Amino acid sequence: MKFSIISILLSIFNFTATVKINTHILKDYWSTDGKTQILYGFLELKYSYKYYYLIISFVSLFFLISAFKNKESEKFLYSAMFIFLLGTSSIIIGFWKWFV
Repeated sequence: MKFSIISILLSIFNFTATVKINTHILKDYWSTDGKTQILYGFLELKYSYKYYYLIISFVSLFFLISAFKNKESEKFLYSAMFIFLLGTSSIIIGFWKWFV
């Protein structure tokens, strides 16, 4: 049970950090004028450090695989898998664009 708990905690940290970064990107987008908003894909590059959080996702995946090998409780395994997928997809998908 301890491997899945560690994976859940890492994934939750990952998700909250990514949400914070995406809200900063959204606030910067709203504070720019129309001409700059057109080219905002280039200006978003200053937030490319969010992809470093994929390292935390891989560590979380390692703990998740270890939890599967140790045959831990299924409810913890499935919740860890769901939160892992949520955290990893929040890094890759720029969901700040949904609020524009």
